[in-house]
Amino acid sequence: MDPLSLAMPAEQDRALCAEGDAGRPDVHARPRVVLLPEPKVDARGILYRRPEGLYLLPWGRIAGAHAAEVGEPEGVQTVVFDLSLAGREHVRCRLDADPGDAARELGQAIERGLGRGQCTKSLRAVALDGYATRSHPDLESFEEDAQVELLRSA
Repeated sequence: MDPLSLAMPAEQDRALCAEGDAGRPDVHARPRVVLLPEPKVDARGILYRRPEGLYLLPWGRIAGAHAAEVGEPEGVQTVVFDLSLAGREHVRCRLDADPGDAARELGQAIERGLGRGQCTKSLRAVALDGYATRSHPDLESFEEDAQVELLRSA
């Protein structure tokens, strides 16, 4: 039996479905960010591991994806991917990868899984050559940009 077939649905992940998400969120508040540790991408969606087990976030639950390089140009940089969830605009899932081949492979897998129309221009650039067209010195400025870019691509 394929061990990945034993993955639990993301709906059972307590980190993703925190109690604070109930009710109508403040529309002016920043989305809550949930990191997806040890991500593996396949045709079904994004598999990730927490101490309690393996979870699957299926492509159909993801409404859009954005990517940008984060970090100082002369320092360490990473490509950060934010995924907005269908029907849960107040929650974002986050992955990252080193610029270059690792980011390109992750970007291609996300673009293939979601479809080009659900990915921002910057994510599509990552899928093409491993480098984003947008960059930010820190996560705070990335998060502001991600909200705007995901709305623009919706």
